[in-house]
Amino acid sequence: MNKLQSLTVLRGVAAVTVIFYHIMAPTGHTLGEFGVDIFFVLSGFVIALVLDSPRLTAQRFLSDRIARIVPLYWVLTFVVLAGTLIAPSLFNSTTADLGNLLKSLFFIPYRKESGLIFPMLFVGWTLNYEMMFYVVAAISLALTRRHRLLFASALIFVIFCAASASGSRDAFAEFYSYQRVFEFPLGFVVYRLWKRGVRIRPALAVGIAIAAYVWMAYVNWNELSRAHLLYFGVPAFLLVVSSLSLESKIGSGPLTKGALFIGDASYAIYLSHPYCVEAVRKLLTIDGFDATSPVGVAVIIVIATAVGAALYWFVDRPLHSRARRLLQSLPPVRLPGSRLAGLKHEIIAADDRSTRNVQVNHDAR
Repeated sequence: MNKLQSLTVLRGVAAVTVIFYHIMAPTGHTLGEFGVDIFFVLSGFVIALVLDSPRLTAQRFLSDRIARIVPLYWVLTFVVLAGTLIAPSLFNSTTADLGNLLKSLFFIPYRKESGLIFPMLFVGWTLNYEMMFYVVAAISLALTRRHRLLFASALIFVIFCAASASGSRDAFAEFYSYQRVFEFPLGFVVYRLWKRGVRIRPALAVGIAIAAYVWMAYVNWNELSRAHLLYFGVPAFLLVVSSLSLESKIGSGPLTKGALFIGDASYAIYLSHPYCVEAVRKLLTIDGFDATSPVGVAVIIVIATAVGAALYWFVDRPLHSRARRLLQSLPPVRLPGSRLAGLKHEIIAADDRSTRNVQVNHDAR
């Protein structure tokens, strides 16, 4: 299938939105945090698309997801670790702790020294949700193919209910009792609608996309987010649906190519941008320069995007390719008593064109 360019562009939009959030964070406004919600709904759509491959195995699915997410995240986590050892004063609530490092590397939520639930590379908190989602999707793929999306949604609901009902202040329980976990199943719904050919007329789709984005920005700015799924999940759902309806209207000019490249690089941009933002804020000390002014915002967005794009091209792409080849070379895991036990060795050669063509480049935010 052809690459869904509308979603690639939307990933770029989401990444720039989150950059804006971190630029403006010192002002006390949270405008832009909803970029994460867009990423999560997109992730749900993409995983639903990937799971539709008839010969895909749970092992192949997980290996592809690990190859996409882990290499760059681990590299940048070790960069943060090196920073805490060399210049600890630059980090507010991150220390060179082995236990925290291992939890960060293996996507285990924990409380940092500040009391907040973040890994060492703090933007990686979204990857903890992503990895939970991937494990749930893999389990559903292993146990049932016909109802895999429904089963995965039910597992997410069970996780949410168990975490909420525990009443615990434990990092695990608090982390997975957040309504954002339901944005992945919303992506499943988008996929079902798209697969059935549901499209919105282009003019109306543009209006819905703009309205959804503006609504989330308004709620973010005014801190009205009492019901996260309603205020952000549903608008993000509408934004993805309307973007897919504009697929045929995506052009092929230089601006489109640039937007597509930023979308492809969105994962690297997302992981690296907070440190670019802070570096510019601290190093660019020209008289009169205000990072939160329109000019300052534009300068930082350009720099953070450029750095992330370079990281994507020279680090993320090669690492992803090598990790993918390595993991695909592993022999299939046979689970006695399960449906996987009877599968033949050659299923590892399953057609993964959908995985390559519609990639989750952030996952996160």
